[in-house]
Amino acid sequence: MPRVKPQLFRQGRKKLGLNAAKLLPVCRTLESTANELRWIKQHVAETPSIIPFGARVWKLCDKRGKGLPLAYVLGNQPFGDLEIKCQPGVLIPRTETESYTIHLSNILRRSAVSSSKPDPADQPLNIIDLCTGTGCIPLLLYSQLSRSLPFQSLNVVGVDISQKAINLSRQNLHHNLRAHRFPAPSDKSKSKSHPLQRSLHFLKADIFSPSAVDPILSTPVWSEQCPAQEGEEEQQQPTWDILTSNPPYISPSGFLVSTSRSVRNWEPKLALVPPVERVDLHQKHFYHHYYPDDENLLPTQKGKVAYEEEDVFYARLLEIARTYRPKRVLMEVGDMEQAKRVVGMVLGDGKLRKLYFGNGDGEGTEKEKGGTVQIWRDDLVGFEGYEEIMDIGKEKIVVKGHPEGHGRSVYLRRVGVVDA
Repeated sequence: MPRVKPQLFRQGRKKLGLNAAKLLPVCRTLESTANELRWIKQHVAETPSIIPFGARVWKLCDKRGKGLPLAYVLGNQPFGDLEIKCQPGVLIPRTETESYTIHLSNILRRSAVSSSKPDPADQPLNIIDLCTGTGCIPLLLYSQLSRSLPFQSLNVVGVDISQKAINLSRQNLHHNLRAHRFPAPSDKSKSKSHPLQRSLHFLKADIFSPSAVDPILSTPVWSEQCPAQEGEEEQQQPTWDILTSNPPYISPSGFLVSTSRSVRNWEPKLALVPPVERVDLHQKHFYHHYYPDDENLLPTQKGKVAYEEEDVFYARLLEIARTYRPKRVLMEVGDMEQAKRVVGMVLGDGKLRKLYFGNGDGEGTEKEKGGTVQIWRDDLVGFEGYEEIMDIGKEKIVVKGHPEGHGRSVYLRRVGVVDA
């Protein structure tokens, strides 16, 4: 990275004051420096302290100048209409995550409104987010849906292996409740007099440990039975309407090469890079158990059917999808190549393919076939209706979002479920 030119420092001190010299090395431009300085001053003004205003601004600018991410400096990050508290040790929410979460909430809202169910209060939307971090995804889904669907019961659960993340997600729940950004969850003990029920919980569990995560996955607070598909036995486990996850998806080498210094030095590696032991143990189990040498796999997967080490969480998430059959699955990915590998996993597994892709013969409309496998780009705002077709293996997959955007998430919708 080129050094900041001395004249830029002089301009910054003249226009913005001495604090500009602290911020310019990380902000790189005067415009960015002015924005961050304004946000820091606003934060200091809104948080009373006996320490003088100027001294606090200088201290925060000094921390930011040393590379501490702005969200950690300020202690929060906007996410949709919420304010998410941020702490070192828990991954900072990204704008790309916000974009697909809002798009998903719009899909769920339209589908609930158009549903033929007689009483939505009796049929809650069951939502689970794995690797929840700050809780930003389930909190924003709860916020959007509880306000746009005032008569809809909700059951939202966030799960993470980190106790620090769970503590922070619970803080974010109470922080946004105090700010009246969404309705408070209801008390189940009042269910007889208040049929509308809303639940929002954050639980600690390792998703790679069936003994820890299966009790959570098996018991939504309110549930309807998952109807069996034609030719299948009746399912006894409850239905999750949506399973979301922003898992670790960066390889160790990619972490060193493709991430910024600020990310490497300050954000938790556990939330970005899958642990080596997870790769070694689960890769063999997942592929030997589920994948034959199938013609629907990507060309690079044929024969050896080996995924990249950074894909191990998707293998586990899809294993969970095979078992619990959520109506919709949305998983964040690092780029388009990873998105295509994840789609290849779905198409290459017989049960997953049957659940989420159907016969795939291309006959009839998507609503007639029911299931779908899509890739969403990282910029959906304003481009929700833009679609293009991408060939993956022998199948044609819909890619949604800005045509110049990067692959950011993979969306699965179960056969028999319709998005309005």
